[in-house]
Amino acid sequence: MGVEVEIFGQKYLIKGDGDPVYIRQLAEFVDSKMREVHGKLQLSTPAKVAVLAALNITHELFNVRKEMEEQESFIANKTEKLLELISIELKT
Repeated sequence: MGVEVEIFGQKYLIKGDGDPVYIRQLAEFVDSKMREVHGKLQLSTPAKVAVLAALNITHELFNVRKEMEEQESFIANKTEKLLELISIELKT
């Protein structure tokens, strides 16, 4: 089974067991990023647009990962402090 999508004017048949709605959402996201890059830079080839769009998407992913790691570290520190306070209270 496959899902037909269009990215940057090209049609692709994506084969697999994935949810068709999700696959279309992914394709729409990639298409929008490619159009954004093309609109800003007016690059000559779809391959160049695709590479820069992929770099932009990866940059966004890395930023989200970094934010998540910072939040996890913050939560872990707060949890540790709370456990220490609870431990102190239980001893008294």
